[in-house]
Order: sequence, then structure tokens, then C-alpha cells
Amino acid sequence: MRTRHTILVAAAALALAGCGDRNLVVNVDVLSYVDPGYTSIAFGPLPPVPGGLATGEVPLVDGMTINLVDGLGSVAEVKSVTLFLTAVARDSTGSGTDTVRVYVSDESYNPLWTPPIIEQAVTLQPGRADTVQAVFPGDRRVADLFMGRTLKLSVTNAARGPASGDPLNGRIELRALNAVVIAGRKPF
Repeated sequence: MRTRHTILVAAAALALAGCGDRNLVVNVDVLSYVDPGYTSIAFGPLPPVPGGLATGEVPLVDGMTINLVDGLGSVAEVKSVTLFLTAVARDSTGSGTDTVRVYVSDESYNPLWTPPIIEQAVTLQPGRADTVQAVFPGDRRVADLFMGRTLKLSVTNAARGPASGDPLNGRIELRALNAVVIAGRKPF
């Protein structure tokens, strides 16, 4: 494992050592770090009530530590991070809505205490499966997190049941959570 780390850091350093504004682009499959048991959650039954009964935010992934490329921050400056989310919502009965939120923080902080970086609403209809995709174009706070050795990840869903009709029952499943990290030479 240590040899792999050394080779990766050396390759990154060589890639960044060239002249000009060459960048290192790293595609990180963040979801691959998450136990598959935490990528899907069932919700319901949510009975029909006027205005719809809300579950509040229910964690799929709750403050999980994600180990990043060790040493990337020592050889490169992360310029930007773009996150891509794909989720599938399946509604077996009733209708309603769901909202998927993604939070990240550093190791010493609870991700749920930060604003969500992705917030995607889903409309649920009986017998339908909808694939939702969302993109977070990034900001400096998230880029700085990817310069560290670890980050914490939380993903929640918040369902709201129907105002009338059948109770809402369904399932939400994360299919992809990818990060494209663009790093450049560190200013010396």
C-alpha cells in the first residue's frame, strides 16, 4: 500500500513538473468508498394527510470518512472539484416527493452542520422509477477538502407523502457519486 502511495505521488509530481499550466485530472469514484448497504434506503408507508407528512432528513450515509489520495496536497494545488450524483427513486404506491442532499466536511466536523453541496428534488408517482442526476460545479471550500487526507460524507433523503390517496412507499438508491478533481502545480 505504501509503495502504491509513493508511486502515485511521484507520478503526480512528474505530471505537474512540466512547464506551462498543465493540470492533473483525477476522477474519484466516491461511491466506491461507501459500503453498498448504505447506498439504498426504503421509505414509507407515509399516510395521506393534508399537506403531506414529511420524514425529515434521514441519512443514507452518515458522516462516513472517505480516505483520499494521500499526499496530493503536498505536491499539487487542487484548483477545482466537480461532483456528479446519480440516484434512482422507485415509488411502489402513493405519490409524493423526495429530496436527496449531499454534505461534505473535514474530518473534525459533522458534514450535516454545513450547507448541502447537492440538493436534488424528486417527484414520486406510483409504479415509476425516476433517475435523477445533479452536478455540483464546486467551490473553494470543497476543493480545499480534497487537498486533505480524508473528508467526511453524509447523504440524506427527505420524503413527503401524499395529501390524499394511497400511502407513499418507495426506495431511493445512490447509483453514482463521482468527483472530478483538477490539480495544478503548487506555487513555490
